[in-house]
Amino acid sequence: MKNHCPICYEFLFDSVKGTTVMKCGHTMHMDCCSEMIHQNQYKCPICSKSVFNMSRTWERLDQEIEATAMPEEYRYEVPILCNDCNNTSKALFHIIGHKCRHCNSYNTLMITTGENHQ
Repeated sequence: MKNHCPICYEFLFDSVKGTTVMKCGHTMHMDCCSEMIHQNQYKCPICSKSVFNMSRTWERLDQEIEATAMPEEYRYEVPILCNDCNNTSKALFHIIGHKCRHCNSYNTLMITTGENHQ
């Protein structure tokens, strides 16, 4: 715990506040973690991995994507990086999100390859 809370930046080793270790292994104050949850943030502020079990949220996103067809000109694959498993893959472009083919997470981001899809 010889680091700083990624939310309030207080040095954790000297802190009298309670701390928690997130699923990814990073540490923060419990109060700061609660505030993060209250702000609908589910990613570690240090490594961007999901810090909670997000499987129900991913299932709801699956349903939303299935119910929301993209126009033909937007039906193409994009390269993505998954913040949860650190793998790269391709996903069908969708305005709602991009699902990792390795771990089924939507905690992903599009990566640039220099290709033009138009």
